Amino acid sequence: MGSFASPDVTLALMRCTGYVDMLPTDTKMKRFSKLRCAVPVLVFAMALPALPSCGGAPDSARTAQRHLVRGDYPAATAAAERSIAKHPKDPTSWRVRIRSAMAQGELALAAEHYQEWKTLHGGHDRTTYRLMAVSTLWQGMQVPAPEIISRTIHIIASNNVEKLASEVRDALGNDSDLVAASAAVALLRSHPAAPHLATELLASASPRVRALVVAGIGKKIGRKALGDLLPALSDVDPLVRRAAVSAIASWKNKKDAARLISIAASDTDGQVRSRALRGLLAKGGDGVVALAQAALDDSYLGAQLAGLALLEKFSESDAIERAKVLVNQPHVGLAMRAAVILYKNDGVAQNQAIAKAFASPDWSSRAAALNTAAEVMSEADAAALAKQGLADVHEDVRIAAARLLIRLGDVDAGRKALARALGSNQLAPRLAAATELARMGDAAAIALLGQLARSGNAEQRQAALGAHKTAKVLSDGLVAALGDENIDVRLAAADALLFL
Repeated sequence: MGSFASPDVTLALMRCTGYVDMLPTDTKMKRFSKLRCAVPVLVFAMALPALPSCGGAPDSARTAQRHLVRGDYPAATAAAERSIAKHPKDPTSWRVRIRSAMAQGELALAAEHYQEWKTLHGGHDRTTYRLMAVSTLWQGMQVPAPEIISRTIHIIASNNVEKLASEVRDALGNDSDLVAASAAVALLRSHPAAPHLATELLASASPRVRALVVAGIGKKIGRKALGDLLPALSDVDPLVRRAAVSAIASWKNKKDAARLISIAASDTDGQVRSRALRGLLAKGGDGVVALAQAALDDSYLGAQLAGLALLEKFSESDAIERAKVLVNQPHVGLAMRAAVILYKNDGVAQNQAIAKAFASPDWSSRAAALNTAAEVMSEADAAALAKQGLADVHEDVRIAAARLLIRLGDVDAGRKALARALGSNQLAPRLAAATELARMGDAAAIALLGQLARSGNAEQRQAALGAHKTAKVLSDGLVAALGDENIDVRLAAADALLFL
């Protein structure tokens, strides 16, 4: 596959990022054929925050810190332990002890040290667990696995971990397209070489890499990089086309409406068509109503739903007429959206549509009815439906019923129902209930999330760590996961801790 970017396009992207004038004269008019083998000699100096100050720390802690900085970890450990014996509540001594253990690969021991320190400290120490998270990410950058490094770079960038900027910069020269692309996207507006490398990687043999770069350019550079992204709209792989259409759809400029209309009407991939239709919600354009009507007959459900939303916005009367038919159609998702449109139009409760969905043998249809009830029924009828849902045989339906009760204001009943789900022998409903309750500050639910972060297989532990992030809660188990044997679990824990 040929390169998507000409030298002029590459320079345009570099001008967008403000770095073209920083390049040496001989690089302004030609591409770097082997950029990763010869990155221009330009010093990238992102300001790095200093380590936590030792001001006020005892001399013994300062000694331990000096050993740590020199990389003499056994000496740092010994000095930290001596300092702790004399000053058991000194934070610097504990931080050195914990970080030294991590540096020596004693991750579980480091987590144990943190728990000891937490007890002495009287609660979680944000500075310390964030240092541990950053150390975990540094270790992730050293793993000889492109998938791990790429994921680590994403976490570093999304949490703006400036301490690891040099590690991300070095990854620009990695032999893996995936790693180099991740680094280029992360540094797109921060490093002079990143824009050029990103445009070169638009020609990668990997669709995943091309999609990653397209998404990054679209988000960080915006419409100024349209010339780089246009070829991606006709990429042979739908993954790349999805990234390109999502980028264009996200821009506020209405000039792209005609392009999105054409894509929505012609692309062979349902997700691409759906994303183009969604993008038109903020853009409009000639022919958008006819396009929305046609989308209701699309083979892809997401495109049908997007078409209905588009019709509702730009031709309410047409949307109402179509909704009268769609509310009786088999697919519950479309029927529920049609019910909402009808209720918004005339205020007539859509009890029949909800009852039909709730009577389905498919549990997801019953849950959809509960999720929609508050929008299309009277409060009394919705509450009665929720109480029926609490007796459903499927736990996910019972959780949907609990959420409905909370939404209707019956918080106590909803919380009690969710609390019962905490004892489920199935992970998904147990995790869903714990997440909902944790959001409300329920101590038992937060403790359960911490427990789940330390049990089950690696995938299940990661799910529990993701729930911490969703609920925005901290638990002992979340910090302890930094000592997990699985690198993916440790990275998920670091991500959650830095997010909080």
